[in-house]
Amino acid sequence: MKINTKQLVTTVMLFLSVTVAVAQDLSVLKNVDVNSLSDDKIKTYWQQIQKSGYTLDEVEVLAEAQGISPLKIAAFKRRVQSLQQSLQTENSSVTKEMTDAPVVAAYGLKESEKSDKKEEKEEVLLFGYDFFNNSKISFAPNVNIAVPANYQIGPGDEIMIDLWGATETTLTAQVNNSGQIKVTGVGLIYVNGFTLEKAAAKIIAKLKTIYTGIGAAADSYAKIHTNVTVSKIRTVQVNIIGEVKTPGTYSLSSLSNPLHALYVAGGSSKLGTFRDVQLIRGNKKIASVDVYEYLISGTHQQELNLQDQDVLLVGPYKNLVMVEGMVKRPGVYELTANQTLEDLIRYFGGFTAKSYTSLFVIERFNGNQKEVKEVALSDAATFVMQAGDKLLVQEVLDEFKNKVAIAGAIFRPGNFEFTPGMDVKSLITKAEGITPDAFLERGLLIRTIDETQKINTAFSVKEILNESQKIVLQAKDEVRIFNKNELEEPKSITISGQVNTPQTIDFVQNLQIEDVIALSGGLTDAADPTTITVSRRLKDGSFVTMSEIFSLAANKDLSLQNQNPFYLQPFDIVQVAAEKGYTKQQTVTIFGEVLYPGNYALQTKNEKVSDLIERAKGFTPFAFLPGANLIRNGKKIQNISFEKSATSTINKNGIDILLLAGDSIYIPAKLQTIAVSGAIQNPSLVSYQKGKSLKQYVNQSGGFLKNADLNTTYVTAANGDVTAVKKFLFFKKYPRLSPGATISVPQKPENENKKMSTT
Repeated sequence: MKINTKQLVTTVMLFLSVTVAVAQDLSVLKNVDVNSLSDDKIKTYWQQIQKSGYTLDEVEVLAEAQGISPLKIAAFKRRVQSLQQSLQTENSSVTKEMTDAPVVAAYGLKESEKSDKKEEKEEVLLFGYDFFNNSKISFAPNVNIAVPANYQIGPGDEIMIDLWGATETTLTAQVNNSGQIKVTGVGLIYVNGFTLEKAAAKIIAKLKTIYTGIGAAADSYAKIHTNVTVSKIRTVQVNIIGEVKTPGTYSLSSLSNPLHALYVAGGSSKLGTFRDVQLIRGNKKIASVDVYEYLISGTHQQELNLQDQDVLLVGPYKNLVMVEGMVKRPGVYELTANQTLEDLIRYFGGFTAKSYTSLFVIERFNGNQKEVKEVALSDAATFVMQAGDKLLVQEVLDEFKNKVAIAGAIFRPGNFEFTPGMDVKSLITKAEGITPDAFLERGLLIRTIDETQKINTAFSVKEILNESQKIVLQAKDEVRIFNKNELEEPKSITISGQVNTPQTIDFVQNLQIEDVIALSGGLTDAADPTTITVSRRLKDGSFVTMSEIFSLAANKDLSLQNQNPFYLQPFDIVQVAAEKGYTKQQTVTIFGEVLYPGNYALQTKNEKVSDLIERAKGFTPFAFLPGANLIRNGKKIQNISFEKSATSTINKNGIDILLLAGDSIYIPAKLQTIAVSGAIQNPSLVSYQKGKSLKQYVNQSGGFLKNADLNTTYVTAANGDVTAVKKFLFFKKYPRLSPGATISVPQKPENENKKMSTT
């Protein structure tokens, strides 16, 4: 068969371009933490690889050729698997490839792989569970550091031999399946199972046969220096089975230990043990890993590296106990056989400052029912815990054993240490003494008896201080020193009327009228300082007289006077009157279609509507007087007509009302429409035509509805006046209409009898 050279070249170039493209996609994994990449980033990389026609197994081969860590590619494969469900809805071909892929794992579970909320509630308190359930940390071994001297060589490792000095060369050799490396000029050297240190010694010994300078003295010109390292570590296949989140076969670095492998598989499940993770090699148990030792003390068997075909077996949990109360880490803990309360205390980190540690309470199942055990802290080392035990650590009582307290009119109130022989005076001295406003005639001592009853003892503070009386204190005593102001009604003076800040102030001895006025911001412009009254309480036993009244005068400039001063007493009420006839300006407003709209100050109390219109120079040619209205306190004043008469601005038939402060007059512009609303076919605005009746306007809006109540129809004029339909015998008289009016047609009320059901 003749081969088409052009097609062959094209095929080869296409293959190379695809391989290069995939290699570029994978190269980014070399220097990043795969676990920290977003799901979208992982999905993008995987879809690009899929489009290139590569499977996950082929990706692993390409990654190895680029020197990417097996742990990182395992992490990438695990992330791809975790995205299987979301990718299934987007790309069925991607789903098929992921389904066919072998079980692989990244380091740690992702958010999408965590247990559901119901399971999480059961497990969240289990000590150690959340460590493996945390996707935010990376537990991968560092493959970029130098391999330790005790590292055990095996098939797949790459050995690098550096020679320098008299000879400069670097030799590399991979350990084959027979456990040997082939060194140029030396031949095969068996290194399988040797530590790096012993393998290096063996290799150097072989090299001496062809490089004599290796054995030369250090200062010899013929000296050849050597260094043997592992330049590329091998990948081992480890089976992780039992009670783990994701059991399966994992490709791990040969630097990995059982903790690394356990983390890859997501850690123990809710049924798995943290205390006895077994490492099985060659069908023999060679080690047992206690995860708690790592979590508590940070130590683990680092030298216990995994080998190819190792099995990590996680069995069911041992003994679970619960810890509640005043401890540093409440939760559920797994204990091994014969572990004691002292071991448990170490696991939960000890007690809080509020813990009651003299006696512990443990709830226990005895086979038939529950029982309670009491354990002293001194017995913790010998008290063996059992499965299902619950330790309750209570809080210390919220009371003091050696406390005395003092409160009230002293400089440092609070709690103090009780000492034998301590008396009330020494407690007052500890509290820095009494304040100047302390009440010296009586103090109180409250004493607690039998932890439940309290008894009060009164004493003279004055006699305690001059030592004519002595009271010895007991623990838990409470002393109260009163303030003088506590024992009497607060004394005050009230001032009102024509001052800038009417108020009630605290009473002070020797206050005069001018003093109180000054404290209240001075007199207002309206004040009459010659007319001041003071009302004073009376205690004359009379049921008729309520207060004593004083009429006084003060200087308007509040200057001092030489005449006999008038001193105020507690509870006096001072009233400063206004000058006769003093009135502040009061304004009214007129707006709309007048020549000079705006605010106007009232000139007299007799000013009327017509006076204000005259001051505004009358109406504009566009004024619609039937719609004008007067508004007072937000409400329209009725029965005012603004229609022009022959002799006056106000119609002689209208009421010319007196104006009050705040009144507003509104003169609208001419209106040319009638509004029709309510129970009609088409509520609308209809152009006004003089002489047209109410029914005609309604008919122009489609007519009445069936439920229209013609008897209650009413008209609202532009000025707000309301006129209803009048009925006489069989006749109806409808209101006359003017521009701007609104016709309102109510609905007939529903018949309640029709609503009632006969069933």
